Amino acid sequence: GTVMDIVSDDAFLAEVNRKAGLLRQKLEGLVAAHPDVFEEVRGAGLMLGLKCRKPNTDLVNAGYGAGVLVIGAADNVVRLLPALNITDEDIAEGVARLDAAASSL
Repeated sequence: GTVMDIVSDDAFLAEVNRKAGLLRQKLEGLVAAHPDVFEEVRGAGLMLGLKCRKPNTDLVNAGYGAGVLVIGAADNVVRLLPALNITDEDIAEGVARLDAAASSL
């Protein structure tokens, strides 16, 4: 089917929502583990961001070193833009790399 057929499929959307919940849960844990670096999780679905206490540019640069790409956004936020078909393993790996980046600050 077309891309629109796929992304409007109920099972696909349910899976995206499940992954979004998993990612948010892991990011909330990251905020709790690094209260000096992160303030809160922002956003909805898989379009999430982390409001930073340290300069977001520091986290973007630390992310490069840890092999994870995050994008600086307004209000000292870093945005995460995972693919809709991201795997649970890639979510875990990405959060682990963010954890390493935060730990280096």
